[in-house]
Amino acid sequence: MTDPYFIDFAKSIGFTEASYFDPKKISFEDSSILRDGCKANDCGFYGRYWTCPPGVGSEEKVKNKIMSYDHGMILQMLTEAVSCDLQPEFFADIAHTFNEMAVMVKEELEKTDVNVFMLGMSNCTICEDCSYPKAACRFPERMIPCISGHCINVYRLWDSTGHRRADLSESDFYAVLLW
Repeated sequence: MTDPYFIDFAKSIGFTEASYFDPKKISFEDSSILRDGCKANDCGFYGRYWTCPPGVGSEEKVKNKIMSYDHGMILQMLTEAVSCDLQPEFFADIAHTFNEMAVMVKEELEKTDVNVFMLGMSNCTICEDCSYPKAACRFPERMIPCISGHCINVYRLWDSTGHRRADLSESDFYAVLLW
């Protein structure tokens, strides 16, 4: 499905760009580097959430899951430059708004009776205290797993769409929808 309606819908609610892609053509050449980055735990989320490694599963498991989908859409939102380190509250507000917008696109796609799997750029924020690893996720249908934790280099995927990335005066946020 490459209906322009969903691209137009995404842009109408605030995304800068959106593009369809074929999940079967995703390059996983950076998967080990991405997973090593997760293990380095610069973000502090590794091993703390069901949405991040190792909670999302092995490299092989997530690659197989991604490859099981026939359709994909990547969403981009550009903002003025914002630092998650220097402006954590502002960054968190933008990320929260971004996730709400991505969920709106997901829900619009689901109206066509497709099962949509969504990936985002950070840890899950649904629960104040994630049940990982003691118990199963309380809201598996609402969680937004990490794109890089699923071995996808979001910048390589975005570049394949032909749209521009953020320049030095901007920050960019991405979500991936698969169905």
